[in-house]
Amino acid sequence: MPEPTQQSPSAATSATRGLAAAAALMVITTFGSRLTGMVRMMVLTHIFGATGEVNAFFQAFAIPDFVYFLIAGGALRTGFVPIFTEYITLGKYEQAWKTFSSTFWTLRIGAGMLMCAGMALAPQLTVLVAPGWAQTNPELMDPCTRMMRILFPAQIFFMLGGLMQGALNARKHFLWPGLGPIIYNLAIIAGAIAAPHLVAAENVHRAAAGLPPSSGVVYVTYFVLIGAVIGNVLVQIPPLRAVGAKLAVRLDLHDEGMTRVFKLALPVIFGLAIGEINWMIVRVLCTHFPGGPAILETSNRLWKLPSGIFAAGIAIAIFPSLAEHYTRQDEKSFVRDFSFGMRNTLFMMVPAVLVIGSMRTQIVRLLFEHGEFKAETTPAVAAVLFWLIPSMLAMGISYIAARALYARQRMYKPVTAGIISIICCRVSAIWLMKYFELPGLAMANTVGDVANAVILLYILKTLVGNLDGRRIAMSQIRCLPANIFLVLSGLLLPSLVEQHLGTHGVLAKGLAVLVPAGVAVTGFLVIASLMRVEELRSAGKLLSRRGRRTAEQAPEESE
Repeated sequence: MPEPTQQSPSAATSATRGLAAAAALMVITTFGSRLTGMVRMMVLTHIFGATGEVNAFFQAFAIPDFVYFLIAGGALRTGFVPIFTEYITLGKYEQAWKTFSSTFWTLRIGAGMLMCAGMALAPQLTVLVAPGWAQTNPELMDPCTRMMRILFPAQIFFMLGGLMQGALNARKHFLWPGLGPIIYNLAIIAGAIAAPHLVAAENVHRAAAGLPPSSGVVYVTYFVLIGAVIGNVLVQIPPLRAVGAKLAVRLDLHDEGMTRVFKLALPVIFGLAIGEINWMIVRVLCTHFPGGPAILETSNRLWKLPSGIFAAGIAIAIFPSLAEHYTRQDEKSFVRDFSFGMRNTLFMMVPAVLVIGSMRTQIVRLLFEHGEFKAETTPAVAAVLFWLIPSMLAMGISYIAARALYARQRMYKPVTAGIISIICCRVSAIWLMKYFELPGLAMANTVGDVANAVILLYILKTLVGNLDGRRIAMSQIRCLPANIFLVLSGLLLPSLVEQHLGTHGVLAKGLAVLVPAGVAVTGFLVIASLMRVEELRSAGKLLSRRGRRTAEQAPEESE
């Protein structure tokens, strides 16, 4: 490993600006991804509601989504980026692309085998993810199996796309990898809109045969496959060519880089997926309650919104830089960028979490209470969401802390945190669901996620020492008055608006959210400015037009 290097103050400032620009681009694209994901959920619930066959649709994603988050969405990219970055940093470009090629073809074969196994075992997997339906809703088992079989082939494109996006991230290109999920969501939205028309002819034949009509939600799964192909693979090809990618037909199982990638990825499969493992536990147990999958999936869209927009985007942006600092043994820059990521993540996440938590009923009512989604479902979604509030923050902290550990190639360290987290979630879920039903499962998920975040930070501190904790803490202390104002606005103002306008109609629902949120955010910004919160300026740059322009230039400047 090369000798430690120190950056001059001007170089450090330039690096921070480049990092801020990359983070800005990732925040913007992840916001677009989460926004289109929210629209996707709104369209699905509007057309198909929260009861009946749509629950089979949501539950059919359980295993395919789990595979995606473990491999394509987390472990593969996180295992690949440090090794690929190391080769690029040391000038070993030929070896970098050899590793890329070997990993690509190995994944293609492995993903094909996984797809075949998943499709063959779909009936058994349906029983595994929906144990409660065997007695309560047996009519949902067959549709769930059918849709799961359609969803499994998409995993090939998710895995290959994850590798391609990882190569672009390592080259500090973030735009097209960030646009992939947006394209994927748009394809599903198109499928949901088209499904009622596609099922019309089928229902004519079903009526003639004396069968009940189909909702047509099964047709949406075909658009899931289309979105995976376009968003995760096809749109990544041009930018890869632009950075000089060399994909050779090469299957070398002894390639040094690929071997290292998989050695790193195996523990990451477990470590990065802790949140998903905990959610999978909750997801399986929810089938014991009527409408459980649809209620949880609706809550899921709001629960993951803050961490998905801010923490995930910033974590992806700082990950290559952290890996590069570790390769150069530049601990000062490593801590600086970790602190930047954590401070800005918390500055933007905490207000978002508080807004969602304090106005959860009004937000659910505005976004989902229309079409086939009935008003009586809103309190159930809001109750689940309430107990997921601490988990929202824990997930964001875990994103940054885990990436910092993986950038140091300490892939096995988070396993300890993960094991404890899963045990906490599983044990508490069995007990809490007996007394609190679906909200009890949300409580159990929160217990597991908070445990994971605390232990990850402890492990990272023992490895690095100083994490700039004082500066991170002081940032939140300065934000405290602004956050208190925000919470009070979210708790008190919606009821005042509802007293005058009621709770029916799009205008009334919209004003019950937008007016309090506008007052809350405006007050937050004013108070944060008066308190001279440093992150107000850096977060503003992350979201400014200048930040976006710099982000487009960041790859060239960094190279």
